[in-house]
This record gives sequence, structure tokens and C-alpha cells, in this order.
Amino acid sequence: MYDHGTQGKPLLSVLLVLLLLLLFNSCSSTQQEDNMALMYTPTYKKLESAPLTLPTEAAGKTCEYELLGVEDFSAVIHAPTRGFLVGEIGTFPKEDEDPWVLGKSDGSQKYMQYYRTDPNIIPLNPGGWYEVSYRYKVLETPDEGFETILFSNTGAQQNNWVEQSIFITEPAGTEGVATMQAQLKQYSDYQLLMNVVSKGAIAVTEITIKDMATNAVVAYEDCKKYQHTHSLMLRGDGDFTIGKSTIPTGNASIVTTGWLKLWTNSSVVKLPKDTVILLEFDYKVLKNPKNLDQLGWVRIYSGTNTKLDRGAMAIPAYQVTEGHYTGAVKTGTEDDIYILEANFSGDVSVELTNFRVSRQITVPQSIEDSPAQKLKDAPYPRLGNFFTSMAEWVARDGSGSAQGDTPWMSFDELERRLALSDVVVGMHAMYSTNDPAASLRLRALNPNIVLLPAFETHVTSRDGSLPQPQLHQLSNAEQAFIAGMSKSWYLTNAKGETINAQDGWSSIPMNVSAFCPYNEKGERYLDYWTRSAVDIHLADGSWDGLMLNDLLTRGSNLIPGISTKRKVDADYNLNKVKDETPLWITEMSTAASLTMLRSLREKVGNDELLISHQYLDSVIAPLVNGAFLISFNWSWYEQQDPEKFLETQWSGFLSDYQQMRKLYRDPSFMVLQGTAQFPEEVPENKREADEVDIELNRLAFATALLTDGFYEYDLVDGRSAPIFFDEMLVDKQGISTDSIEGKGYLGMPLGEAEHLVTNQTEVFSLAKPVVLGDKGTKSKKIATVRNKDGESKQFLLEFDWRNLSTHTSQASIGLSSNNMWKGYYLMPSQVEGSSGHASIFITVEKNKDLITTLYVGRKGALEFSNLKIHQADAGVFRRDFEHGIVLVNATNEEKTISLSDIKGRLGRTNLRRIKGQLDPATNNGRPVSEAVTLKAHDALILLAD
Repeated sequence: MYDHGTQGKPLLSVLLVLLLLLLFNSCSSTQQEDNMALMYTPTYKKLESAPLTLPTEAAGKTCEYELLGVEDFSAVIHAPTRGFLVGEIGTFPKEDEDPWVLGKSDGSQKYMQYYRTDPNIIPLNPGGWYEVSYRYKVLETPDEGFETILFSNTGAQQNNWVEQSIFITEPAGTEGVATMQAQLKQYSDYQLLMNVVSKGAIAVTEITIKDMATNAVVAYEDCKKYQHTHSLMLRGDGDFTIGKSTIPTGNASIVTTGWLKLWTNSSVVKLPKDTVILLEFDYKVLKNPKNLDQLGWVRIYSGTNTKLDRGAMAIPAYQVTEGHYTGAVKTGTEDDIYILEANFSGDVSVELTNFRVSRQITVPQSIEDSPAQKLKDAPYPRLGNFFTSMAEWVARDGSGSAQGDTPWMSFDELERRLALSDVVVGMHAMYSTNDPAASLRLRALNPNIVLLPAFETHVTSRDGSLPQPQLHQLSNAEQAFIAGMSKSWYLTNAKGETINAQDGWSSIPMNVSAFCPYNEKGERYLDYWTRSAVDIHLADGSWDGLMLNDLLTRGSNLIPGISTKRKVDADYNLNKVKDETPLWITEMSTAASLTMLRSLREKVGNDELLISHQYLDSVIAPLVNGAFLISFNWSWYEQQDPEKFLETQWSGFLSDYQQMRKLYRDPSFMVLQGTAQFPEEVPENKREADEVDIELNRLAFATALLTDGFYEYDLVDGRSAPIFFDEMLVDKQGISTDSIEGKGYLGMPLGEAEHLVTNQTEVFSLAKPVVLGDKGTKSKKIATVRNKDGESKQFLLEFDWRNLSTHTSQASIGLSSNNMWKGYYLMPSQVEGSSGHASIFITVEKNKDLITTLYVGRKGALEFSNLKIHQADAGVFRRDFEHGIVLVNATNEEKTISLSDIKGRLGRTNLRRIKGQLDPATNNGRPVSEAVTLKAHDALILLAD
């Protein structure tokens, strides 16, 4: 079909047009933004409204356990001392009454070994001078003799032998003591060999090897060591005794006297692939002279390639006298012989009993039966935790954030604190493979706890100083996810260089676009991501869902110039040309996030919890159950200075929260992390809260009580151990505590949060909507109002906004007074079609102006409407609970709250302060019978009837 514009023109012109079209089409279609958008199908707008196909059956998972074997050490046998081995014709005694090793040969072969040492365990010094002695009984007259030598395989190959030996030729019935002293040659592989030269039988005991240079006994065998029988589920090696247990739950116990290793007998206990294997045992620490914080370690390894292994949680020792170990580790992804092994240090002495090995079985679970349902009815204060490291690392030194001369706390104490949370999010990926028993341990302390590991989405992390991890069936979850990625999935620039790749730890953006290449399995990154989310974290039922890190609906900040450049060097389309625009990247990233969520929902339905991380975002909200807000109080303080409080940032958070909570899937929840503010360096040794922490926490904690969120305060970040301030846990006597009896002491809310506003006067109303952006100006002064009162006042701003086109950066409202910047509000979404309502406030000094200015970025258009500004006495909030009240002063000035306002519309009685420990001046336990004055940006929790 011809275009009407070319009809009747000369052929040459037509050919010229065709050549130009051909040249245009040979170039990347991404040179035109509209064409680029068409290359990503479907668009985020279609994905927002497209129907979702969910599983018809319950797609969630929980787990049960099937016992594979029990070892109580009630059956025992004699066994050689560590370092001694029974030879081909040797027999080790079975009874205490007969402590003799027997060597017997029929003479069919010469120089047959009946007992020897292992040179790897009992090394003898090259050139050393040693004495060997033992008691013997000749049981059958030899036809040639019984030989004992110090043998080096290396020396034998060079025909260089130790001259000295023991050679016994006496007849049957002879008893005695044999002794020799021998000078070794310069070889390092000497061992003691005891042979029957031809025919005959001999019994030996009390074998002693003494180093004559030091007069020290380096090996001794009296045939009285014990070992549990190999016919049971466990095998073992090391230095130990077995006897009656002193542990109340035990029958018999192993007591270690040195190094000990126990492992499952693979002929008796079959460990299937891709299965969580649970190990439990009781133990008592008898000696720990070096104050080790770990008694030993547990691992799964491959029986066909012992170099492949996966470690479980170490065995805790710090502040432990008696304990119960519950650890688990997942077997590999391939058919193999898997062996579970526990190792105990030779520097401790431990009593052990009641070894139980079980396998985890996955069972279906609908969201109606999930612990998540309990979150809706969780009493207040609601506690959450953002826990990004492994518990044993945090207990030791806060994973580097709480370093000290001793471990920070015991492992049990850390998990006791963690279990006081209603929900824990952001758990390290390694929990899914190396410590899935954390789920079992924490639920034993708190059956209703909800647990969500973290999973990366648009960005992956790697250490550039290390080689790409090699994927094998026992890689941990973090390694397996990274190693399973194709390097071609990393986002590169036009030169093919990976974006943001550093020599050390790096956050690497992924190519989440439809241009991402396929790997050898026919998967692109988004396909691989969905499969990995299920296979690595959700399939076995250990957890309640996932927290999805950096689920972006904007361009990644790791891309240079993403908010300011017309085109950026992020080669999504792999054409080696710098032709991607921030607008396209924003819309494509939004579509990718929606694709990820939709594909995961189609696998797990609504039966697994999915929450986003870091942002409140209305575009993805309908597909998730909520959000985690990292350091949600961070933006409240200018330059992280606790004295520079930004009222607009605080009120903007509360406004956004109220808007967003209506959009999430049921059951919905948010986790709010309060943190300390570090304007300079982040500390590496912070173990206790200081006065600044107490004040920062009180405001953040009280703010969380105005919402339905689950709150925590970290001394540093997600590596910090849970810490409890006065207001978090309170017992029935009104005294702060850190025990589970203090959870939920306020009960349920009796209504929504109230903003106490008086003397309110409208001072500005926007007559018609303002449209700003794209080809027009990038900023516009919207309103100027003046505080004509004789004292400072709060100005309340309410407005609506709508994105007419996608923005390269967030549109914002800026507030200033007398040429001084006072605060701002960021529109939560950048993509076209998003809209919202906001309510913020700011304090303006007497006789000062307040100027409201609207800003947009390089690209994007916004409609701003319905702005109303009121002058008032405001900024104080309250909320009633069954057993108390929260009061918040969110302004930069001191506020006095009348007794009438404290009591509220419900006329609360028996008002009293908590009796605290960290801040007894504020929380003094006294009755409240008059007005209360709150400092600037401060709060107070009262008990009440």
C-alpha cells in the first residue's frame, strides 16, 4: 500500500525515501522514544489492569517433620584410640575384661598387618628418636615370627629402612613386654606397623610410643576406648567416652575428651535431595577453658565428592552451660549420597545425647491458615524487625556493627529477643539453605511470628574482588542465585562494561528489559528470577513469603544521570549505542516490577506474603501485602542532625501511609524501621542506646502507634540485635520489661489517630489546577501566605496531584520562609497516571511568609489541584488504645497538651506514666492529673483505663 504523499512523484524521489526508511530501520528502534516503548510489551499500564490467573488450589506452603533416626548412645562397642587402626588380620576386643588386640594369620600371605597407626593423625618427626613398647601374649607359635617396625613408604621406595625393630619368635603361652628404641630417617610419613610374618597368633595391649627427645608419650593404646556401634544411624571418630547421662532427658551420653566427629551412616539413613534435614541434640558444656563462642560446627556434604558441602548453624557455646541444638541444612539439588556431620572442637569437653535426625516435609497451606492472619489482630505496640544478617554473626559482633572484646550476647538471647517481634523481614538468603531451622526455633518461642527472607529483584550484589562463585548442588542460597545468573544479564554501558562494578562489594543493576538475552536454558533474567524465588525460598514451606528488595518503578539510581540526562549510558537494548532515555527506563522498570509480581503471584497465588522494600508505591501496591520502610525516620532530620527536625517530612510520611494502606492485598501490613542518625561515620562498636537514641526512638515509636505498622529501632542498621526501650514492652504493673509478658500491653486501638487542631483559619485556596512540566517551566510559585499572628503558627496544606506523563524524577512541593528552605514533599510515584492526595504541615514564625513552590524534573508533567492552606495551632496527635494513649508533638516547638485533650472524647481515666528503666525521668510511673508539656518533636505513651 502506498502512502498518499508519494503518489505522482518521480521514481528517484520514491527510491530516496525508501533508502532513508531502510537506513532508519537498520538503526536501533530505541533512537525514537515512542518506538522504544513499543518494544516493551506489555506496557506497565496494560499490566496494571490485566486480569491475573491465580492457582485454584492452595499454593502456599508450610512444613512438618518426619523422624529419620534417633541415637541415644545406649549401644556401645570398644574401638581403637584415635590414630590407631585395625589391620586386615586384626581383631579389636569387644569387652572390658579382654583389653587385647588380636593378630592371627594362617600363613597364606606374608607380612600381614594386624594393627598400625595413622601417620596423618599420629605424625612422627623426621630423624626423631622414639621408644616403642607393649605387652604381648603369644597365642599360637609362629612359624617365622611377629614383627613390629617403624615404617616409611617413602623410605621403603628408596630401600632406606630403620634398622631397629621388634621381632618375637617365642612359643605359645609366652607373655612379656617388648621394647625398642629407633632412630628415624629424614622422612615425614612414618607409622607403626605390627605384622604376623607368616603363620601364628599374638595379642598385644598398652602400646606406647614415646618421643625420647621430649620424654612425651605421643600415642597410647590400652584397648579401653569406646565408640557407639556403626550398625546404628551414626558413625563417629575421635576422643570420647560413653556412659550414663547426667543430662535429665538422656539415657546415655557421649563425653568428649578431645576432638569428635559424628556423621550419619548413609547405608542406614538416606537423605533425599533438595530436602531440609533437621538435627537436634541435647548438650552440656563441661569445659571451655578458651571461652570459645562455638563448640563446633554442622554440615551436609556429598558422599561422592567430599569437597562439596554446606554448613549449618554452628553449635553455640557463649554463656551456655546446658543447651538444646536445633539446626537444619538443605541437601543439594542433584541425586547424590548426602551425609550429615557434626564436629566438636578438641579445645572443649562436652556431654551429648539424644541425637535426632528428621526431614522436613512440605504441606500446602492457604493464606487463611497462615500465621499472617494473626497480624490483623496483633495488639499494640506491634513489633517488627529488619534482620539482614545471620543470627550467629549478630550475636558475636552485630555482623561488624557492634564489635567488642567479647561476643555481644549469647545466641539464645539474640533469638529470644528476635522472637518478641510479630514479624521479621529481610532475613539473609542463606537462611533458606543453611539455617531453615530458624523458623522452627523462633516459632517455638512465638508461634504467631511471621518470617520473610529478602530476595533481590532489579539489583544483585557481588564482591568484585572474588571470582564469580562456581555453582554446585551445595552452594548456599546467596551463591546459588548469583552463580546461576548469566553474565550477559548484568546491565552494561555502550562499551559493554558492567554498570557500577567495583573492585570490592558492588550493587549491580540487572537487565530487566525484554531485550535481556536468553541463557542456555531458554530463560531471561525475569524467568530465572521467578523460578529461583520459588525453588530457593518458598517451595519447602519454611517461610511465610518474601520481602522483595528494590522493586523499582523508576530508573535505578545506580545508572549515572538517570534523573538529569536526556539519554543515559545504560545499554538495555544491547546495541552498543547510548540511546536509552530515563523516561523509557522508568516505564520499562515499572513494567518489569509488575511482570515479576504477576509471574510470582501466578505461581503462589495469594497464599504467600509478598512485600516491597524501601518505597511506598501505589503502582505495585495492589500486588503486594505491604511494605518495609528502611530507616523511615531518616528523612525527618536535615543532614541526619537530630536537632534539625523537618515537620513536612514527618507529616508527609503519615499522609502517604494513610493513603497507601488502603491499596495493599489482604492480609496487609507495614514494617517501620527507626534508626539512629549518623551525619558522619557509621559506628562499628555500638552496643547500647544513648540519650539521643532514646529520644529518636520515642518519636519514631509513637509515630508508628499512630499507624497500624510493626515497629523496631536499630542502633545501627539491619545487622543490629533487637533492643527494647521503655515503651516497647510493659508488664501488667506498668513496669517496662524485655520479656514476652510485656507484649501488646496497650491492646487494640479504639479509633484512628487524631490531629488536635484549634484556631483554624483558611488563608489560601487554589482557584484552578496548575499544570507544570514537559516543554514548559520546571518550577512555579503556587502560593505565598503570611503569619500575621503574634506567635508562631502551624500552616496545614492539603492538595491533590496527578502525573499527566512519566517523570524523570519525583515531582515535589518545596516550602520556604524568608528565603530559608523549610521542607518539602515528594510525590510518591513518577509514572503517568499515578495520583494522590496529601496533607502536610509546617511551623511558620510570627510575621514570616510561607512560600509554596511546585517543582518537576527534566521530563514529566503534573497536574496540581485543590490546594488549601489553613493557619492553626496544630501538630499534636493522639490515639486511644484499650489500655493507654499515645501523644505526639510533631512540631519544632514545645507544646502543652491540656488534661482535657489528653483524656480525649472517651474521657480516659487513671492516667499514669510507664515506670521505665532507660529514661526514668520521662517514664517515672507517676499518675497524670494535669496538662503535659512535650518538647519539640517528642512523644509520650501513657497507660489509661
